[in-house]
Amino acid sequence: PETRDDEQELQQTAELVLTGKLNAAKTDGQVSREEAENIIGKMRGSGLDADAQQWLLSEMQKPLDVNAFAAEIPNREVAAQVYAASLLAVEVDTAAERQYLEQLAERTGLHPVVVQHIQKTMGAAA
Repeated sequence: PETRDDEQELQQTAELVLTGKLNAAKTDGQVSREEAENIIGKMRGSGLDADAQQWLLSEMQKPLDVNAFAAEIPNREVAAQVYAASLLAVEVDTAAERQYLEQLAERTGLHPVVVQHIQKTMGAAA
């Protein structure tokens, strides 16, 4: 990032992407131990500090609210990143996971063609 604003925007996007992954993992009612270890393990590998770990644990405990989450996403570019990360976070083998992804796409204004492209690119289907 070149400026403080750029840095803040990058941080906000990273938090939204991570929250999207967590939300996808929550679709069955809770983040399983395996899902939590997978997410935390990946984040530790990228240098997650103690404050970020605490934020992550706090986010895992929050109930899933797709409407509130979608309202935090500032634009379709970030929405596409969040959708892709969410798609990778789960195997999309339950109706709840498919419903979360559909709601996320709909509420963030992602066009169905964009959603299909993301799914194809990621080698997954919702």
